[in-house]
Parts: sequence; structure tokens; C-alpha cells
Amino acid sequence: MEYLILGLLMLSPMTGYELQQFIKKNLALICSHSAGSVQTALAKLERDGKITASESTEGGRHKKIFAITEFGRSAFSVWVAQPMQADKVKNMELSRLFFAGLAKPEERLAAVRDYICQMEQTKAVLCTIRAYFSRIKAEELPPGTDWSQVLRFQGYTIEYGIAAAEFEIGWYSQLLHELEEQP
Repeated sequence: MEYLILGLLMLSPMTGYELQQFIKKNLALICSHSAGSVQTALAKLERDGKITASESTEGGRHKKIFAITEFGRSAFSVWVAQPMQADKVKNMELSRLFFAGLAKPEERLAAVRDYICQMEQTKAVLCTIRAYFSRIKAEELPPGTDWSQVLRFQGYTIEYGIAAAEFEIGWYSQLLHELEEQP
């Protein structure tokens, strides 16, 4: 969560609420978007000197705007340059499939059908996000950031999610067909 927030603050200063809403709208499939998670991460980042907070009043409302520090930029740069680690990607839900033989046949079928439905919803959300990002690419964005590269790699992440959802839909549909024929 902390590096995700640092990355977002690399793009633009934001309030805690703006961060939470961005994560909820665009990254909820990657991490929690709860106010508690965001606030906890912000407090730690501020305590560690990776971000600063300034306060302002806008329209009679008190706002706390977070910005990344040079130390935070440096920490983010080190983190983002590291190779991704395959052993960090875990899917605990696979343990349900592993033990599905202990469930009743009708429960197994219902669980697989429900999972396929969830993956179809996930794919739909990602397709909506992809369309949103396509619109952003067409807009004029603030200077100072290589937006074409930022949006390029964000696009890769979205395409990965769509491909993963499609794979899971196909794989679980095949499993469902097998389970319907031989419960």
C-alpha cells in the first residue's frame, strides 16, 4: 500500500480522500481501498519522512494535502526498479479448490458458478477502467511527467488483469462442465 501511495503522489499531490477514491475506482482489485488502510499508510509514510502534509481550506472545508518528498521519490525509485517477485503472488482462494473434494457436489458446482460470475464482473470492471484510461490519454495532462509512459504501463496492468480474468473464466468454465458431467 505504501509504495502504491508513493507512486500516486509521484503523479500529483492528493488528499487522503482523493487517494482512497482513486484506489477504489482504479486499483481495488490490487489492494484494499479502506480509509483505515490508506490513513495508516499515510501516517507511516509521513512519520518516515517519505511524504509531507500541508493543510488548506477550500470552500469552507479543511483539507490535508499529501506530497512526496525527495526521500520518498528515492525510496519509490529503488522499489519500482526491483524485479517483480513471482513468489509474492499468492491466491489463497485456490485452497478452496484444493479442498473442494471435501464439499458436497452441489456446493462445489455453486462455488464454481459463483466464482465464474465474480471473474466476469472483474473483467467488466477492468474493461470500464480501460475505457477510462483511453479517455485520459486523449486529454491534455499537466506538464512535468512523461504521461505516455505512465499510462502505457498502467495500461499493461489493466490488460494483464483482463487476460487473467479471461483465463480464469475459461479454466473454471471447463472445470464446471467437467463437474456437471461427473460431480
